[in-house]
Amino acid sequence: MKTRILTFATAAALLFTAHSAVALTKSTTFNVSSSVAANCTISATDLNFGAYDPVVANKTTALDVNTTVRVLCTKGSTGVTVGLDLGTHTAAGNRFMSNGTDSLQYELYSDSAGGTVWSNGGAGLVTWPVFGPIGAGAGTPHTVFGRVPAGQDVSVGSYTDIITATVNF
Repeated sequence: MKTRILTFATAAALLFTAHSAVALTKSTTFNVSSSVAANCTISATDLNFGAYDPVVANKTTALDVNTTVRVLCTKGSTGVTVGLDLGTHTAAGNRFMSNGTDSLQYELYSDSAGGTVWSNGGAGLVTWPVFGPIGAGAGTPHTVFGRVPAGQDVSVGSYTDIITATVNF
């Protein structure tokens, strides 16, 4: 009977020792990192002046309409500006819509129709507000005010131009 108790005690000791060996562990650490670069997107909706009437409605009154440019930038972006070029039909620093050889002059403004001309450089660049990510989802909008001056002597037809909007960040 004594042998059985020793055998049982020995088996229990071996089982405890084997269990203790399995419980040993080792660990290590590793670094996790990332970087966030400044980035922006820009979008705009078309500017449609509709019908220009040089004979009655727009003989003495300019035709004013507006559209929207939207910018979305990485949170913390600074020095964000937006410029509008002079378009594909420009002469002597003026914007024109073209209908073949005929041209209809217009201008784009950043603050109000007839206000500050929105250009692609210098004082004509619009500084974009930076509040965290600039705009959520669709981006922060800014109104572009368009004006066709009154009293232009132009031919019947459709007039077009293409403006490039650029975000600088």
